Amino acid sequence: MAQILAYSTNVPTPITDGAAITVPLTPAGQGISQVRIVVPPIANNRVELVATVGFRGDLGTGSILFRIFRDGHEIYYARQGFETSFEKYYLTTLQAIDPGVVAGTHDYTLSVELLTPGTAATVIGPITFSALAIEL
Repeated sequence: MAQILAYSTNVPTPITDGAAITVPLTPAGQGISQVRIVVPPIANNRVELVATVGFRGDLGTGSILFRIFRDGHEIYYARQGFETSFEKYYLTTLQAIDPGVVAGTHDYTLSVELLTPGTAATVIGPITFSALAIEL
């Protein structure tokens, strides 16, 4: 049975239109949330990361890249498309698992960047990010 070792959350905004963060064109990512978690010295661990981000496609048809970093090193990324002429509001949820994390304090950062030149998007919220360390 899994045992909870640590839990941390960050909610920069719990609502739509609670933020107005312009998504920059790659490779310039924009950090939008960070969580810090202390992992105890237990070898068989996992850190589960869950993020929800609301964004608006402002111009064109393109895609956004979401990245998660642990202590400045990329550990996960996922792509989300948007089409402003069809539906311009999106709510994306990401889930990542970081296995076998070394004991200590770790900062996880969620960032966004625009992959398609000539398009535009804005993170408008909600923005939530959580980390759950468990022992298996």
